[in-house]
Amino acid sequence: MMRRVFCGAAAAALVILTAAAAAAQTGAPAPGPWPPQQQGFWPLGALAPENLRKPRAPAPVDLTGTWLIVPDAKTGGVSTFRPMPKLKPEAQRLFELGQQANAEGKAFRDDTGACWPAGMPKYMNRVWPIQIFQLPTMILMVQQLNNQLRWIYLDGRGHADPEIAPPTYNGDSIGRWEGDTLVIDTTQFEPTRHWVEQGVPVSKQFHIVERIRLAEGGKAMLVTLIMTDPVNWEGEWVNEKRYLRVDDQDSGEVQCLPDLNDHLPATGPQHNVR
Repeated sequence: MMRRVFCGAAAAALVILTAAAAAAQTGAPAPGPWPPQQQGFWPLGALAPENLRKPRAPAPVDLTGTWLIVPDAKTGGVSTFRPMPKLKPEAQRLFELGQQANAEGKAFRDDTGACWPAGMPKYMNRVWPIQIFQLPTMILMVQQLNNQLRWIYLDGRGHADPEIAPPTYNGDSIGRWEGDTLVIDTTQFEPTRHWVEQGVPVSKQFHIVERIRLAEGGKAMLVTLIMTDPVNWEGEWVNEKRYLRVDDQDSGEVQCLPDLNDHLPATGPQHNVR
């Protein structure tokens, strides 16, 4: 992953150097020094006081709180997304291999169990609580498992330039309000060891649109996930998850440590089928 981050920074530096060379040939002013934020490659930071002070309409609702997912048999409980779409042949093959491994008491490519990042959408269906912190410019989600962070920008920016920003497991998330519903558009996913659920991978074309709203007087949060990936399935994969506000809970530190999990099917190499 560090390699990809370095490549992203190198790409930004290359843009600056290329612009400087062009300026030298045309007589135009050369671009300024690093950091590239000063050159307009990235918008003003979400926590910058200048950004926070900008006049903007107040958010219709505040999602700040600690939320715990509720199992629902109609949509596959917690860890799965049902109903499933029509899978493409390769994805269908992998899904069936996973079902076969389950029948044999084995895990199948359970990279999350082996401590790889869960990534989206698995990020949203862990059995640990999610804490949400809402600001005018962004929402920060903290998933208790591995204390993984997810940033959702609300300050009007577009998606990051994929030539500069590396793909990530949680993707690049941009949010906007439609009435009292938060709509989140997420792209630019890292596909390596990244699964929607057991045996169903994601590709570089994976795309998620979420619609989040409060219900039951703010005591419940409903999240509708609309997922597309033309490489792995046909049409939209739509699923809704329900969370309850758990004001009596705080989020602690929960780490996935392979050396403590070797007894589990997912981490024991003899049991985790690839």
